[in-house]
Amino acid sequence: MSTAVHTRAAGGAAGPATGHERIFEIAPPEELLYSISADGSRKFMHPVVRKGRYWHIRRRIAYALMVLFFALPLIPVGDHPAVLLDLTTVRFHLFGATFHPTDNLLLAAFGFGVVVTVFFVGSTFGRVWCGFGCPQTVYLEFLFRPIEAFIEGGPTNQRRLNKEPWSARKLAIKAAKWGTFTLVALAMATTFVAYFTGWAALAPGLLHDPAKWTGALFTIAAVTGLIVFDFGWFRDQMCTIACPYGRLQNVLSDKDTLLVAYDTGRGEPRTRSREMLAGAGACIDCGACVAACPTGVDIRRGLQVECIGTAQCVDACDQVMVKLGRPTGLIRFTSENEQRGKARHLVRPRNLVYLGMMLAAWSTLGALVFTRADAVVEVVRGGREPYRLLNSGAVANQQRMRFTNQLGTTQRFDVTVLGPGDATLVVSESPIVVAGEKVVTVNAVTTVPQSRFHDGQATVRYLVTSDGGFRKEIEFLLLGPYDAQGRDR
Repeated sequence: MSTAVHTRAAGGAAGPATGHERIFEIAPPEELLYSISADGSRKFMHPVVRKGRYWHIRRRIAYALMVLFFALPLIPVGDHPAVLLDLTTVRFHLFGATFHPTDNLLLAAFGFGVVVTVFFVGSTFGRVWCGFGCPQTVYLEFLFRPIEAFIEGGPTNQRRLNKEPWSARKLAIKAAKWGTFTLVALAMATTFVAYFTGWAALAPGLLHDPAKWTGALFTIAAVTGLIVFDFGWFRDQMCTIACPYGRLQNVLSDKDTLLVAYDTGRGEPRTRSREMLAGAGACIDCGACVAACPTGVDIRRGLQVECIGTAQCVDACDQVMVKLGRPTGLIRFTSENEQRGKARHLVRPRNLVYLGMMLAAWSTLGALVFTRADAVVEVVRGGREPYRLLNSGAVANQQRMRFTNQLGTTQRFDVTVLGPGDATLVVSESPIVVAGEKVVTVNAVTTVPQSRFHDGQATVRYLVTSDGGFRKEIEFLLLGPYDAQGRDR
């Protein structure tokens, strides 16, 4: 098994005892989660923000994703928002296209594409997704923690405030923080619900007739509570305890997977001296990398499952190295092979397989989307009996025909029988008028002479056309009595 993910070694790395005592206030030497103290109590992280190059990249990505989340239900594309997952009518409107439950192949291609993309990204880039694009990290590090820092002050002030006895001042500060958290969570939860209802219906409904929107109100309240709990209290434990992606990394990663790592050969042995001493490593054991980590990881012990790849330790260490006049990169994005002095192979069999599967899945999805028909017509059996033998000797089959109009305009459908020539079709309504993006089901009866049946079966072909240019031939298997050879006429 690849050793790209390691457990922490008991006792930690070597170094001055005083430095370890200070560092292990954040990263305990015991075999524990960093967010749990030796006595089992919860330890809250108060990372020091290091505004280095990776932090700026993450901030730009985070703000873009936040704007996208709040904007998608508001931006009109055609007659609907850019994204509207309408569960009431079971129609999904995505960037001008409307999808129905009948789009099974599209759903399968999308699901498969997501799975193989996770495999490819995890195998190639490790937990870069967790640190740069995951909503948990995005909202915690660039929305909720900044709000907390604005109200309570920096990490030192936050720790001091938490240790203070309760007073009017502390109560006011905490109330302001949690109140702001709740308002932000309320906005996020309402936007989340708008993805399923649309703002055009949700906003007037909540303002003028909230009694009819109890389901939406309950969902908003529940999601708000979950968001406040997650980003206000659970925080980093969502990544280190609840999220399965970190554990999945042990399966997906190999010795060439990108990871954040400490250069042990260059950094050890550590020294407190700001001058480069003979035989000493570059690490001055300042603890800046540990203090900056949102999950409290001491990256110098090797990669651990708690590392979510934010690269805050990289920014922190690079800033220290610049101040000392030493080369940066003591902590950096690298791979296990590079750490051992070997070349990193970007192209390798596993990645090529994942990449090929990913391209095939998304290409199939794109092809299915761009070649979608203007309508979907389905014929299924109807009635309680498989067939009815008429006095004339003909055999009648009841059917139900479902027409899904995938255009935004009304279509009128006609159904005729192509064969056999002596078959007849009666439809409950003709033409079948289907409004844009609607589904209509009609009853139909197909009658065929007994002579057409062999072993209790006969095949009929229909031609479905519409005034919108839709045209499709459909074969359907009719049921009837067995012929003479079947001895059951």
